[in-house]
Amino acid sequence: MKTQLEILKSIPTGWTDHITFAQWIVNKKQPKVIVDLGVDFGYSTFCFALSKIGKVYGIDTFEGDSMAGIKNSFDYVKQKRKELNMNNITFIKGYFGLVAKQWKKPIDILHIDGFHTYNAVKNDYDTWSKFVKDDGVILFHDTCVPHYGVREFFDEIPLPKTNFTCSHGLGVVSKNSNIIEEIQETFQLDK
Repeated sequence: MKTQLEILKSIPTGWTDHITFAQWIVNKKQPKVIVDLGVDFGYSTFCFALSKIGKVYGIDTFEGDSMAGIKNSFDYVKQKRKELNMNNITFIKGYFGLVAKQWKKPIDILHIDGFHTYNAVKNDYDTWSKFVKDDGVILFHDTCVPHYGVREFFDEIPLPKTNFTCSHGLGVVSKNSNIIEEIQETFQLDK
């Protein structure tokens, strides 16, 4: 029988090096609600759920896109959730904007990893950041991919932030400067 880490290693992803940070931030924040916008094959969603703390909502159309490739990954992520025995994950099939219209839960950790154009990332942030608690964190994947608009938008956010440069980049933003400073010290990131 495969371990959870062996199963995770079998999942296609550009998020590989962020597993340690995902577990650290979940253990640090003790979140009730984590929202993962852009599930693809589920790697980041499963990383957030590993500690079995809080509820993780993976939101996606599960149809792919022109940047990630067109595919149907819904059955795949449901099967992996079963293999990983992670009952703290709910997958929501839908467009981010439509799901947000019915969303009511305050969010502790928000991960934005949908369509990567500047306008799409800005729209996801504008739509979903209002649900994030004042001491919550917002993550942006692919901040180090030059032809995506993620880094450009991330750089414009006038809040405390830091950036991991591994695995295509992971930007972290929070109104709480203390958590950003702690992330920078713990993971030896540039200030």
